[in-house]
Amino acid sequence: MNLLLGLVVFTANVLSSFNDPFEFEGDYGEEVNPTREYVFEQVVSKQTLQEDLQHGPTLDELVSPPLIDQLIAKQQALQGNGFSEQDLLKIIYFLNRYGNQKIFSLLRHSPSSLLGADKILRNQATSLPILSSTQPLRGCNALELKKNLMESLFTKEIFSLMKGGDTLDIASLELYLGEGADPKDLSVFTTPAGQLFFYWLYQSMNLHLISHNAGMIPQINCVKKIFSENLGNPTVRAQMFKDRLIAADASVVFTQESDAIVSQLLTENGLFHSVSLQNPADGTFVFLRSEVWEPSYQIIAIDDYEGSARGRLNVILAMKKGTGEKFLLAASHGNSTRAEDGRLQITKIVEKFHQLAHLPENKNLQLIIGIDANTKSDEEVALLRTHLDSLGLMATSVGPTTIKKRMVTTQHLKAGKCVIDEKDYIIILKPENGGLYHMTLPTVGFREEKADLAVALPNVDNPSDHYPVGTTLVK
Repeated sequence: MNLLLGLVVFTANVLSSFNDPFEFEGDYGEEVNPTREYVFEQVVSKQTLQEDLQHGPTLDELVSPPLIDQLIAKQQALQGNGFSEQDLLKIIYFLNRYGNQKIFSLLRHSPSSLLGADKILRNQATSLPILSSTQPLRGCNALELKKNLMESLFTKEIFSLMKGGDTLDIASLELYLGEGADPKDLSVFTTPAGQLFFYWLYQSMNLHLISHNAGMIPQINCVKKIFSENLGNPTVRAQMFKDRLIAADASVVFTQESDAIVSQLLTENGLFHSVSLQNPADGTFVFLRSEVWEPSYQIIAIDDYEGSARGRLNVILAMKKGTGEKFLLAASHGNSTRAEDGRLQITKIVEKFHQLAHLPENKNLQLIIGIDANTKSDEEVALLRTHLDSLGLMATSVGPTTIKKRMVTTQHLKAGKCVIDEKDYIIILKPENGGLYHMTLPTVGFREEKADLAVALPNVDNPSDHYPVGTTLVK
């Protein structure tokens, strides 16, 4: 490591919870791309989304008599756990009343309240035989796939997690279930049993659509296996990240959404200092290269920012080896739906910086922030840059850092839509505000060229929905 060339700094949202082989468009390798394209065509093709009122099976076709018989048996088995006979009768009434209606559109446009089970079962879903997991599908046809899913879902353990949800409004009912639909019919999905049944309906729709060609089922399972061993393997992704950081001579690495494997691999054999004192809740960490930094860094609390407790902001005071220079280093992760949250984080960091910089022992204190600011529009990027300017800060300007298209997703309003955003920044002090360094050699995805907007993330070269952003700080 040649420190005379400067400090090499990276910030990266590493998407540790990447366990769905069909959520994103992107190059996942020649072995799996054709099968993924088949799945997308069946579930979320452009034509499918435009003509969804007439797409897919009727409710009767989706929930055939053998499945109703199985549901009746499940109710009897789970009666002592809260699945009442009244719940069952409401479900059967709903199936009978709307049996001849196409159901795809209702499931794709249902409000998030009816998909509450998706969030509840986020951890359990990795072991469920659904399309959006690495677990193999079980069965040779649509009926077998749906029966095995019901068997896996309607258990005492999973049923106990259900909380119930809200219903659709009348406008949604009339649009997706036909004129004259009664909103009271959707009350079936407000109970824990109804909530779980709606989740089963939603996942069964995907299984029904992809199984038109029964020969695709083993190919889909092959995709799941290859994905779980490569892009979907957190150790493989973390090792790829580590290898590229080493090759780039990284001195400081800020992460967001990293998992324990990333921390383990980066800190093994003392390559980077331990992050055990930092709040791990969000995976937002500051990693210090042990060759460059003294090991005894200080945790700096930002108590008046509510996201600190959730680990969305970790701030440390560290000293460079040899020179004794001190740096306030902050890893930040702004709220995904409120861009002003990232600006607030930066304000709090700068306030703390000025408090520390006035202490005699912190003479010439420097500041580096690595942030996923979740800026999702040109306006939000402009607001961030104006805010930085007002605080005496400057940031990397590398163009879009996330280019993605969600495909098979419960976030159905995002399905098939391409998102191109500049979200990730490295931020330092301006010279007139005490900054002793300037930024050189900016990189996106470890490359000096700006990101190719035609290349979707994640992919085999960048296994996250964000590109890492890097720069070299020269004194």
